Amino acid sequence: MRKAFRIYGLAAVILTMTATTAYAANQESTAYAKSGGNDAKSSYITGQGKMGKMKFNSSGGGSGFYEKVCSGNTTYGPAFYIPSSGGSIDELVPMPSNCQFKLHITSGLYFPVAGTIQNYE
Repeated sequence: MRKAFRIYGLAAVILTMTATTAYAANQESTAYAKSGGNDAKSSYITGQGKMGKMKFNSSGGGSGFYEKVCSGNTTYGPAFYIPSSGGSIDELVPMPSNCQFKLHITSGLYFPVAGTIQNYE
């Protein structure tokens, strides 16, 4: 009886620690570029070895891309554009766990752009 309680207790502790670790690793960072062709960038987030997401939107034009830093090497993802009529971008990004990611956005002439990069779908 005592051994069964120990095994179930240990299993409960391991399950709790695993669930807490997975939840705590989810990160996101936002950026906001004022209208007039201004640039903005988010803070860095760390990949989790799975797909993440890059999202940004505007009521009238803008662009954005992500920066990836792995072992000191910096690369940039493709640029995405919002037309002058407005819209949003919602793209999946592969995010290895040994890399950091940052969102870069640029506003249109008359409307701001707001965006988020997150290391989970």
